[in-house]
Amino acid sequence: MKFRFDSKIVQTVLIVICVILTLIMYTQRHKRDFYKEAAQLPFYNVQPANVQDGTYRGKAYTRFLHVQLDVTVSDHKLTKIEIIENEGSCGKKVAPIIDRMIEQNNSVVEAVEDEELASIVFVACVDDALRKGLPDYKDNE
Repeated sequence: MKFRFDSKIVQTVLIVICVILTLIMYTQRHKRDFYKEAAQLPFYNVQPANVQDGTYRGKAYTRFLHVQLDVTVSDHKLTKIEIIENEGSCGKKVAPIIDRMIEQNNSVVEAVEDEELASIVFVACVDDALRKGLPDYKDNE
């Protein structure tokens, strides 16, 4: 049997391979762009020990995820984090990060496996909320 490029089967297989490779490259580029965007979110590294008691709303918006959280601080500890908005292409299974933040009393915790991008957005959102509880915070919005 002789291999021929002009056969319909070979042409179809080559077209399918090209389409699959194009989709893979597009997906990888898209994901890389999302990581770049997440890395550009503002991070303030606010420690709850420096935050006044109260409930503060944090926001973090990216092209792939919109998050709003109400963060409650009592006696300089994270006591409650409530999801107000969690809309986008990821972030549906990131709830364990909230428990970790409360347990460790810190916004910067280990990311949820397979939800790394959403974890970054949630960290930035809690950090934004905590910043609003600092004694010298000025609302510039």
